[in-house]
Amino acid sequence: MKQDLDVRFWQARFYDYMKLVRGWTERTIEGYRSELKPFLGFLERQGVTQIGRLTRAHLEGYRLELSQLQSRGKPLTGATQQRRLCAIKQFAKFLYRENYLLLDLGAGFEIPFASQALPRIILSEVEVVRLLEFPDTQEPTGLRDRALLELLYGTAIRNSELCQLLISQVDLGQGMLHIERGKGGKSRVVPLGEEAQAWLEEYLQKARPLWLDSPHQKRVFLSGRGRYLTRQWLALRVRTLGERAGLAKVATPHGLRHSCATHMLRRGAGIRHLQTLLGHAYLNTTQIYTRVEVSDLAKVVRKFHPREAP
Repeated sequence: MKQDLDVRFWQARFYDYMKLVRGWTERTIEGYRSELKPFLGFLERQGVTQIGRLTRAHLEGYRLELSQLQSRGKPLTGATQQRRLCAIKQFAKFLYRENYLLLDLGAGFEIPFASQALPRIILSEVEVVRLLEFPDTQEPTGLRDRALLELLYGTAIRNSELCQLLISQVDLGQGMLHIERGKGGKSRVVPLGEEAQAWLEEYLQKARPLWLDSPHQKRVFLSGRGRYLTRQWLALRVRTLGERAGLAKVATPHGLRHSCATHMLRRGAGIRHLQTLLGHAYLNTTQIYTRVEVSDLAKVVRKFHPREAP
């Protein structure tokens, strides 16, 4: 039995809500779309053709099915189950807010714990310096590469956040980056360290103007053809630079982000400050996010970051 237009209508409304009301990124929305699809397939197999017939028993039944499913001969990981259940919980909450369901079926619906594994590859401080100093800054592309590497490591910015960074989000006067709509639609302000700011300023003055072929291009980092960077391009570029620098480990934007956090933690930075810097709701699964004043965070970065410490 095929699901009728009711299901597709509320799917579309949910996606519009995430984009227009919550302001989530396309990547986040696509993630929810992907994780919600198996649940809708489950409802179809249960004969549910209208979302209004959704009950808590359906959510519990889906949870049981996920625990028994296998992918390539192996059970679904805890992280996969967690993502899929989080998606249906958000969907149920949305339906309740829209007065389509009388109860919030997701309220009190427990999500299984999924441990967050640390990246397999974290560069040492020596390896990071070797990577940062590799680009030939006498060339425009080298100057850009040095600036983006310094920002990835110096601010722990995410790959997608760096690619989408706009000129309007850079405050060189205050030495800050305004990250808008990061992961989960959250915004934050992070301080630029002296090294990162110095290389960013030089790139903006000497390299970016050479590639700027349109006054409407607002992205900070551009390709040699004046195009904006993609996540895939940046990941490949960092990996290539790492290989050319002779690193035995694979260098990635995410690896630089976690290397920054790891090095600062080892040097004595507080866990709450790192939570704010990384833009995490949780730095680990037991610690609740605590807001820290940006001015205080700037002092911590200057004191504990390897590129700032005397």
